[in-house]
Amino acid sequence: MAITITRRQAGQIRSVMRRAFGARGTGPAVCFTANADMLSVKARSADVAVEYRGPTSGPAESLWLPFEFLADCEGKRDEPVHIEATGKGRCTAQWRDGSVPQLVQYRADVPADAGKFPMLPENFVENPSRLLQALVDASDTTDPDSTRFALGCIQARPDGSLGATDGRQLLVQSGFTFPWQEALLIPRSKVFGSPELPHDQPVFVGKTGDWVAMQAGAWTIYLAANKDGRFPDVGRQIPQPADATARCQLSAADAEFLAQTLPRLPCDDTYNDPVTVELNGNVAIRARAADQSQPTEVMLTGSSWSGEPVRLNMNRRYLARAVKLGLREFCVYSNKAPVLCQDEYRQYVWALLDPESTIGPAKDAIRIESPDAGQAKPISSLKPQRKASIVSETPTNPNDSNHAPTSSTVSANGHATKTNGRARKAAGRKSEQHDTTALIEQAEELRTVLHDVLLKTNDLVKALKQHQRQNRVIQSTLDSIRQLKGLGV
Repeated sequence: MAITITRRQAGQIRSVMRRAFGARGTGPAVCFTANADMLSVKARSADVAVEYRGPTSGPAESLWLPFEFLADCEGKRDEPVHIEATGKGRCTAQWRDGSVPQLVQYRADVPADAGKFPMLPENFVENPSRLLQALVDASDTTDPDSTRFALGCIQARPDGSLGATDGRQLLVQSGFTFPWQEALLIPRSKVFGSPELPHDQPVFVGKTGDWVAMQAGAWTIYLAANKDGRFPDVGRQIPQPADATARCQLSAADAEFLAQTLPRLPCDDTYNDPVTVELNGNVAIRARAADQSQPTEVMLTGSSWSGEPVRLNMNRRYLARAVKLGLREFCVYSNKAPVLCQDEYRQYVWALLDPESTIGPAKDAIRIESPDAGQAKPISSLKPQRKASIVSETPTNPNDSNHAPTSSTVSANGHATKTNGRARKAAGRKSEQHDTTALIEQAEELRTVLHDVLLKTNDLVKALKQHQRQNRVIQSTLDSIRQLKGLGV
């Protein structure tokens, strides 16, 4: 009696389990169970368990195989793999690799903890598909090396929110429904980022014993739940948006530009990766290398700010992460207090660096402007920055026919018409506007080319400096060897 799966299924199951168990070549034993036209493939570790359910054909059977079996038979096609028991503690798998038949025998020992696989919860609650990505983002915010607090875990609270922190950044995501009445700590896991999981379908959440179950499509992920671990009160660490003294709103184009530019900016501290963010008339970001006399300054021309002018020193990795998360609104409280980014469901907070190390403006700065000159949506709740009012031109002598007023009147059909304007002058102005538009387009193209050249030049300078440092190390090593030889060593 044989159990049949496909090589494609084997590859998908192995990929998900590798992310769940962190297994490169080895992993826990895998149980294959066929029953009533349903195939169940499951495995577990101490704090994570995975089960795949799919259709199959054949008689009821249950076999245990080593994790390496999945790597041996995986493929990209739906070619069958037949697994059959061939004796006590032995089974045989058969498949074709191209035109070559494969016949491999494996040990089929039942593990001692085979009966400890978590049971399927009796009740599930439905959640939106974004829960999978929320778990991925929460996992990326944890610190698995923390010993004082359980910062390697995600806190799933009964109010339907997920909290995660590594002590320097904090992410709270809400809008979910969890069927428990106390805060639970679940382990961080890469499994929720698996492309094999359906990220466009609802996620069903349940609890069974000491396990939390997340069901998406054919997959059920079990996470060991702990309610006694020490975890910070993340709710108290989030400042109130209404208390912000300044706000910044990134445009979509500026956010995309910043995501590409931030990693390429020069740096004098590879541990903190500092950049200066200044909100004062414009939204500017500055950085400088240790051997760079003038700073590099990025002007976000499509973004806006309001409130009090402020200059911040922050780790660029957290700013880049906020942009990657798709957060566009930044709330600032002072040059020492953490920054808050938020949207409808998420709040992301990170700590600032020493304000004494900020980089001020410089006339000789290497300036880069974002390609979008459009303004973002206005920001409410704070006093907007002062802007110069636009004054319309008026003729020096209203009675002089050579000076036509620039005011407009609206005709009955809704179109604006110029009063006392001359057709020839209007045509000339239209031609001049067309020429100016063409010149602006050429200037923007030139600016883009120069920007690319500058970025490539910075990359080249970094590579040359690294090469120079390596040469110095090699030269120092050679000198030490010569000295040792001189001493007769």
